[in-house]
Amino acid sequence: MRKNLTRNAFFLALLALAAVPAEARRTKNFRRMPKRPAVVEEPAVSTAPVVPRLMGGRWTPEVRAALDKFLAERWKGAPGYDPARPPVAVLPWSDALVVGDPAELVFLRLSTDVDFRFDDAWWEIIPGGHGRQPARAAYNQFISLSSSVWSSQPDYHIYRKAVLGSYIGLCREVGRRECRQYLMRLWAGWREDEAVDYARQSLAVEKSRPGGVELVHAEAGDPSPLRVRRGLRLIPEMRDLALKLREAGVDVWVVDDVPQPVLAASAADYGIDPSRVAGIRAAPDGTRLSASVLKPVPTRSGKAEIVKASVGRPPDLAVARDGADLDLMSYGDGLRVILSGDKDLEAKAREKGWLIQPSLAR
Repeated sequence: MRKNLTRNAFFLALLALAAVPAEARRTKNFRRMPKRPAVVEEPAVSTAPVVPRLMGGRWTPEVRAALDKFLAERWKGAPGYDPARPPVAVLPWSDALVVGDPAELVFLRLSTDVDFRFDDAWWEIIPGGHGRQPARAAYNQFISLSSSVWSSQPDYHIYRKAVLGSYIGLCREVGRRECRQYLMRLWAGWREDEAVDYARQSLAVEKSRPGGVELVHAEAGDPSPLRVRRGLRLIPEMRDLALKLREAGVDVWVVDDVPQPVLAASAADYGIDPSRVAGIRAAPDGTRLSASVLKPVPTRSGKAEIVKASVGRPPDLAVARDGADLDLMSYGDGLRVILSGDKDLEAKAREKGWLIQPSLAR
């Protein structure tokens, strides 16, 4: 009897042991257990905004230091910065922030590709004493032909030189204000959005073209060809200046005597908001641009008038290209930087204590 009990107890013990999971029965060897990876604390990454600073380049030490100081003292993280009333910077454009004149380059394409909105009223825009009749007579001779053969037609070359020459001849006789208005008036008949797209495409081609001069002949052996500039180049230092000013929360404006559609298309390369681009504007004629130009024209006193009307106060920073910017530079007492090249403006800068930066467009 006792022997049977002992045997039964032995089998019950075996059954109990078999019921225990293998993992529970295994003796843990703590030396073989994988170690937990050490927790490495990442260094804290600062999310605080950083004061923008200009890139290196061809700035003079004095001008670069003054611009960096302006950014440090007036940026959006500085004490007293008011987003409802940010500091204002006003910049020129042609042969200042870019190398080349977008207004003339797009006018050249309009003339070359015969893309004006021709009608009787448009032809009246060209002064009678500056090639209207020869240009129109030549135009009538080739316009019904395929554009693929225009370059082989003598009348096409007569037309092209006459239209381009109308601008050059007019500029020799009248002031810059009237001369530059002429380039805006020739956009008559275009919708403004179409004009902006056309200008953007034209300038894209010029940016891929090396700078230089093209001779425009009316005929083979023409003894007095016109000389027209080609190519448009962005200036890295100026593009960086516009970028850093915008990053700092400065209200950046471009004001120049360039047709509005062309200036809007060109200033987009520097990220300037179209609402902050003030060029020569045409009065609307329904949904089209007319041959009438709105006042003020952004040159000389007109630049200061536009800033007064649009901003309501003097710019905290203004950059000048030539004497046409003198009135704007004299409006207020902020930081003033002139780009060398105009001897009279340089003399005025020395008198006023304005900074002089060798032009980066030359």
